[in-house]
Amino acid sequence: MSKADALGGSSTFDAVAQPMSSRAASFAAFAGQSAAPDTRTPSENVTHSPRLNVEELAPNPYNPRETLKAIEEMADSLTGRGVIQPLTVVTRQAFLRAHPGHEAQIGSATYVVVDGNRRLAGAKLAGLDQVPIHLDDTLADDADTLLESALTAAVQHENLDPLDEAKALQRLVEVHGSQRAVARALGKSSPWVTQRLALLKLSPDLQTAVEDKSLPVEVARRVGQLPTQQQHAAAEEAMNERKVRSRKRAESKSANAVSTPPSPRAEPLRAEGRDVTELAASLRQRLTSEQLDDLVALLTPR
Repeated sequence: MSKADALGGSSTFDAVAQPMSSRAASFAAFAGQSAAPDTRTPSENVTHSPRLNVEELAPNPYNPRETLKAIEEMADSLTGRGVIQPLTVVTRQAFLRAHPGHEAQIGSATYVVVDGNRRLAGAKLAGLDQVPIHLDDTLADDADTLLESALTAAVQHENLDPLDEAKALQRLVEVHGSQRAVARALGKSSPWVTQRLALLKLSPDLQTAVEDKSLPVEVARRVGQLPTQQQHAAAEEAMNERKVRSRKRAESKSANAVSTPPSPRAEPLRAEGRDVTELAASLRQRLTSEQLDDLVALLTPR
């Protein structure tokens, strides 16, 4: 039975059904990449992108974002044109197959959001009735696949908080078994993963400093790779170096902004008793090259 048949042959879904090649196509959708041409029959791994009522959707209980921030700003941005990027969802049945016994967490919702929880919250706050969705139950084959789907989507969002990103990567390491495997899955380098995971090794107060942005994340990633007892001193030293560099840049910028002082006002020239050579030498001493060019232009017959 096809997925459309399993969903009851909804005319909404049938009207917008578009075949996708595989689970990999769904990950490509997360990254905004085009999927490879589909070579399968319509009955295999069919995906859909209709619009659904927000009441039919439940946020993902395993959302890598521990808190959904700036929902008001998201709602403001959605008020004009609505949600443009579809939310990636799985059916209630697929979610419960991967996480049996979690009915209470999703309530009566028909679908569970894998990627787009913040957009869903913003849409509700903005009073939108419907949102576009991308449905693919292959993202919920089992608990690990569902977790990997949500985490991969979350990490690919540039606005994911650094600590949330680090926690998502750590959970991906647990799924894939190694940092190198995670790097391959995300199309990143192993050092990229290592640097971000270093935030989880920071002392609690330094993690708090990262959250409130008093400790730059670039500094925190370097410091996190040091033993705990060395982290505070290293962080303080790095911040002091940044302040010195910042002050020097400001001083250099200020110095460059000061215009070249004007040449002293030249005394009136007296040509009496001087030959042309002496007069030219005097002019070269008193006038800039631009001023000399202007003088020559004035004296040259037209």
